[in-house]
Amino acid sequence: MVSKVASVLTCLSFAWAVRSQQAQEAGRSAAGARRTGSCDCLEFAAVYYDNLASCGRAHELYFATKYGASAAYHPTEPIAGLPHQICSNFFKNFKNNSCVNVDLFPFPSDNNDNLSGRQWCYVSNDCLNLNGGTFATNPLGFAIGGWHNQISTSNLSVKLCDNNTDDDVILKDKTIAELDAIGAESDVSMAYLLRLAYPAVQIDWGEAKLLMEFINEKMDTAANSGQAITLTDALYDPAHGVAAPSSGWEATRLLEVDQTIRSIAASEQGTILDGLGQMYRDEYHVLVGRQVYEVKRIDAPYGNMAYLAGKFYTEFVVECVLGCSPATREAPLDLLTQ
Repeated sequence: MVSKVASVLTCLSFAWAVRSQQAQEAGRSAAGARRTGSCDCLEFAAVYYDNLASCGRAHELYFATKYGASAAYHPTEPIAGLPHQICSNFFKNFKNNSCVNVDLFPFPSDNNDNLSGRQWCYVSNDCLNLNGGTFATNPLGFAIGGWHNQISTSNLSVKLCDNNTDDDVILKDKTIAELDAIGAESDVSMAYLLRLAYPAVQIDWGEAKLLMEFINEKMDTAANSGQAITLTDALYDPAHGVAAPSSGWEATRLLEVDQTIRSIAASEQGTILDGLGQMYRDEYHVLVGRQVYEVKRIDAPYGNMAYLAGKFYTEFVVECVLGCSPATREAPLDLLTQ
């Protein structure tokens, strides 16, 4: 009898040990999943709504704080001020967890932080891999920073996004159509959304217009003659493409613009043309490969009405003006029913 009881207890002990080990492994797996998920970007609007962070205390107003402006004081400026528009009209309505540009207006670029070309988002305070971002401060440190009106502190961690680990939420990798859908969903200004998504260069549309027109003309002419050429051919092939300007000291700016625009077009990375001396403009052009988009405010008084009514998405329109192609594929023709 005793041997039977001992045998049963031995079997139960073994079962309990296996079950305990499985539970521990499940716990470790769950903990690992939580640690991984803790570095996922958080939705901006939800962060502010839940009072997890205060707009302006991270990188929302970096375009001003890089000059020494107070991150603690800036969002309290009047309703007509740009900081108020960025925080109240854009970020607090931005129902998206994508990585956005640190610097809304990257000219001139910062000299010390080297953040103008980076993108960022809020993450849980459990995240330890911030890629050079900033850890959260405690409520006391946040309050002290606010009282002094000079220290930029946040009670939520800030991550600098990485192309390898955050590729699905990097805004600069989104197409114009994808960004337009994001803007419509959150009802935010497309003028600001594109600036927070794409890099910018200090080139005016007037400087780039002729080159982009020649590139599209070369490609369209070749296509119409049945000898289609690639964008790379149009940019760099001496036989089929647009010839580069001749060198010379008097053409320094021309050569610089020509090389930059060709490089942008070849990369097919959406890029904003932010003309010299035109910083803070809400109307501009965007290059994506051979395509050119114009961002412009709707005609008065409707633009003012859209802004005052809080319909920020409708205030600006984004239109393809050169090199345009259908945004969606046409449905196949059903020959059996025609």
